Amino acid sequence: MGRWRSGLSRRSRTHARHRVAELGTRLEGAPRPEFRAELRERLVNASPAGDLSGDVSGGRVPARHRAPRARPVLLPRLLSAALAVCMVGTGLAIYRSVPGDVFYPLKRAAENTLLQLSTDEAERADRSLQSASTRADEVEELLGSAARDESALVGQALEAMEDTTRSAVTSLTRVRRSDKEDAAEVTGHLQRFVRKQRNRIEGMLPKMDEENQRRANGYLNYIEGLAPPG
Repeated sequence: MGRWRSGLSRRSRTHARHRVAELGTRLEGAPRPEFRAELRERLVNASPAGDLSGDVSGGRVPARHRAPRARPVLLPRLLSAALAVCMVGTGLAIYRSVPGDVFYPLKRAAENTLLQLSTDEAERADRSLQSASTRADEVEELLGSAARDESALVGQALEAMEDTTRSAVTSLTRVRRSDKEDAAEVTGHLQRFVRKQRNRIEGMLPKMDEENQRRANGYLNYIEGLAPPG
């Protein structure tokens, strides 16, 4: 009985080896073309980018193409735009400032710098007259503001207006002496300035206190004698 079982076991093992060898022979070789085509189609459909240029014949699945990360350019652009807005806003604040404001010293410094950069006496006189007209604008705005104690500030603006007017007159006098041909033009320019300033200051007198009225009337008397009546 023992030998029969031993012989049966040997025959079973031999038969199993033959079956495995036979199956191995049938499975040799590359995958069938139909299988490869079907596998490629499935991989293409499953890929998000739809691009599988790699070789799948060997059973390798190509790696996904990673989209390049966008460079962080938005933040610098936003910072540049914010800086530009701040610069424009600061420039407007300086231009519109009046005595007593934080930016007013910068406004006066810019005016003085332009005055120092003037190339000749005529340009210097023109800029001085512009500054005197700007001081009149500031006086008018201060008088129309009820939220601040404007008396001392109005006095400062009137004093600065007279100083710049005197500086302009000094430059215009030099121009008339050095160039007789431009004397008529200089005189006409000064006359127009005097008429404009006189009308503006006279209209603001009722709004001023007694001290500033005295100072403003002194300025009016000064500019009346600058040019002959036109």
